Amino acid sequence: MKGDLHDIGKNLVGIMLKGAGFEVVDLGNDVPPGRFVDTAVASGASVIGMSALLTTTMPVMKEVVELVRARGLSDRVRIIVGGAPLSEAFARDIGADAYAFDAASAVDRVRALVAAR
Repeated sequence: MKGDLHDIGKNLVGIMLKGAGFEVVDLGNDVPPGRFVDTAVASGASVIGMSALLTTTMPVMKEVVELVRARGLSDRVRIIVGGAPLSEAFARDIGADAYAFDAASAVDRVRALVAAR
């Protein structure tokens, strides 16, 4: 997320998703909202995953959700969020499609999001 330089959790989720057979486009850290959406469109991604460790960067996740909606992509791009300060309630409040509390649950949630398409 924009403003967050932490990436250990994101890296673990990426490794787990790759191990489960998913193609992962890792944007690194300190990523602005538009880059998430632009990359999803350019790569044909069906899921955008976001992680935050700092509470100050959590509002940026909502910006990504709003941008996906504004661009009319909600029907083909799902959003999953995770990170230490997040919760299921936060994910619901910002309009994310799923929340994962750890890397293993992220794989299960992404599988469910892809299967529901």
